[in-house]
Amino acid sequence: MIDLHIHSSYSDGSYSVIEILKEAQSKNLEYISITDHDSIDAYEELKKFNSNDYYSGKIIIGCEFKCFLNEYNIPIEVLGYGFNLNKIKNYLDNNIMETQSKYLNFLKDQGKKLGLIFNPDLKLNDKHCYASAVFQEELIRYNENQEIMKNNNISLKPNFYRAEQCNKNSIFYIDEKKDIIDLRRMIKIIHNADGLVFLAHPYIYIVNSVEEMVESIAKRYNIDGIECYYSTFNKKQTKNMVNCAKKYNLYISGGSDFHGARKPDIIIGEGKGNLNIETEIISNWINKI
Repeated sequence: MIDLHIHSSYSDGSYSVIEILKEAQSKNLEYISITDHDSIDAYEELKKFNSNDYYSGKIIIGCEFKCFLNEYNIPIEVLGYGFNLNKIKNYLDNNIMETQSKYLNFLKDQGKKLGLIFNPDLKLNDKHCYASAVFQEELIRYNENQEIMKNNNISLKPNFYRAEQCNKNSIFYIDEKKDIIDLRRMIKIIHNADGLVFLAHPYIYIVNSVEEMVESIAKRYNIDGIECYYSTFNKKQTKNMVNCAKKYNLYISGGSDFHGARKPDIIIGEGKGNLNIETEIISNWINKI
């Protein structure tokens, strides 16, 4: 079994690297990948100790990169696997905190207009470098916000980022195009760092037809694969993505998108109980990284 989509406390997960390794060991996972958001700090930590002391399986270097899909005018994510850490380090955005701090100030200003309750001094911290995650966690701390959000049709599903910050009809909408790299350039960066590129969790994106979007990406962009197995996908969605990958001769991957306490219903290797991804799905590409 495998899980190639795991977040640690170096981005917006709650588990430390060692805690993740222990959890993966308890699930007898053969392969894992820690795929923090635009961060490879987990792998810098892994250099400092022997991972075999905690986990007997294999660790695939990975990262979840945010980028922009121009044709649909939306931000999306890709998963990079097996890249050279030193090469990719040169391209990681050193201004993420600056950009996200600007976003958080905007979200607070908009929240104030609606009468939402939150700490006015709310700031980013090392564990949560994304404004939407910080703002969402703050909103749910106050019961009074439930009624306000309901009256203003504010949704936290699948999360605040997708439902509001990416929603052009929301008061919280932010046009990120000018702040994040476009998909074609992101693919080139990962490939130049000797890595493979997989489209992450296709059904999370809010578009008219996910299948059409994925086919468009497969035709227009030099991606290597698709994340076909994911915690929130039903059997039909997984089958659709597997068929699309086969149609365009793309690799297949999958993972839980584990975040620990931030997504308590998702378990490493199991997702919401619907995963248990067989190792054989990566057999045709695992030796190429």
